[in-house]
Amino acid sequence: MDYIQWTAPRPTLRDPILIAAFEGWGDAGDAASTAASHIRDRLGGTTFATIDSEPFYDFTTTRPMIRLVDDGDGREIDWPANEIAAVSVPTATRDLIVLVGVEPQLMWKTFTRQLISLIEEFNVKLVISLGALIADVAHSRPATVYTSGYDRELNERLDLEPSSYEGPTGIVGVLHNALQEHGTSSVSLWGTIPGYVPNAPSPKAALALVERVSQLLELS
Repeated sequence: MDYIQWTAPRPTLRDPILIAAFEGWGDAGDAASTAASHIRDRLGGTTFATIDSEPFYDFTTTRPMIRLVDDGDGREIDWPANEIAAVSVPTATRDLIVLVGVEPQLMWKTFTRQLISLIEEFNVKLVISLGALIADVAHSRPATVYTSGYDRELNERLDLEPSSYEGPTGIVGVLHNALQEHGTSSVSLWGTIPGYVPNAPSPKAALALVERVSQLLELS
């Protein structure tokens, strides 16, 4: 956990599930990060840790943002953030850890090891990643969510298909590979965005992802 920065005391969680989404390459229409943020905020999540941005980002590519504070008398810089929140769900038997971040450009293996150390710290047995991709779909129809599992027993229990994707990957693909090697079950959800509006926010796809997570975890 060399690069995890604790911003609050470590929470006590019941058999937590980690939900992760990253802005960037795998977040078309901002649908994945919007869905994860909504789940965190709607269930009253509290941020307890972040991942230090310095080693993992090329700041000429993912630039920090400067803003005025104190009625314009001061200035602050917002660096690319990976915020980790604890979500207590009284109506369920398990709690959540929600990570909303920005896909890093550098040191992916080291970045992934930080997440593996986090799941070891909280004894996480299931990780759900959220993503969104450009597809040949129409905005007038319900958004499709593709669901893939990376554990045979989990796939049978949830009636999921294993991932058959081959090609360029992002931090989500690297994370799932590391989780397989670690022996941690994981599920990947991908919402679909119409190819003719690739840069517009897609609340419809975000909603579809939230509904799929709710279905998998039996949460309202």
